[in-house]
Amino acid sequence: MVFEALQRYRKLHHVALPTVMVMEEAHIFVKRYNDDLDNQNAASICCQVFERIAREGRKFGLGLVLSSQRPSELSPTVLSQCNTFLLHRISNDRDQELVRRLVPDNLRGLLRELPSLPSQHAILLGWASELPILVKINDLPKTQQPHSDDPDFWDVWVGSDPNGNEVKRETDWKVIADEWQGKGLSEGSSD
Repeated sequence: MVFEALQRYRKLHHVALPTVMVMEEAHIFVKRYNDDLDNQNAASICCQVFERIAREGRKFGLGLVLSSQRPSELSPTVLSQCNTFLLHRISNDRDQELVRRLVPDNLRGLLRELPSLPSQHAILLGWASELPILVKINDLPKTQQPHSDDPDFWDVWVGSDPNGNEVKRETDWKVIADEWQGKGLSEGSSD
């Protein structure tokens, strides 16, 4: 819909309206698929739409930013259209090999650092930078940080955190199951 709307905008106004689509967990939507005509499931059709956007979107002002922890699962067609890469720590061998194929031979030595990059660090390469550079991502305020920390298994198991404070997690599975099934919602609620 966005792609078609931008095509129509350009046709009516004779100028593109620059728009960027940001896709987190892109390997879910732009997943590599078999080019088998008998295998046209929803995932392959979705991927084909994004392949078209990657190939044709720029002339209508539509750009894509893809974020994925599994680049080897992404469509090769979409990856071939990428012109800038921000590479964070990659430890999976298949993903590392894919990244090696995407960069020129003279930069492959730099990629040996990928498995050991610290958190918040990345290698920027492509059109956005004349030379590959190591960048550090800025800290976000606590209120904007994602809730993606590893669970504190050890602290819960031993009952205290490293500072000696008590750690206890109450578990009432009935309350969770009721909320999951919508039983905790009041009558007439639209939640």
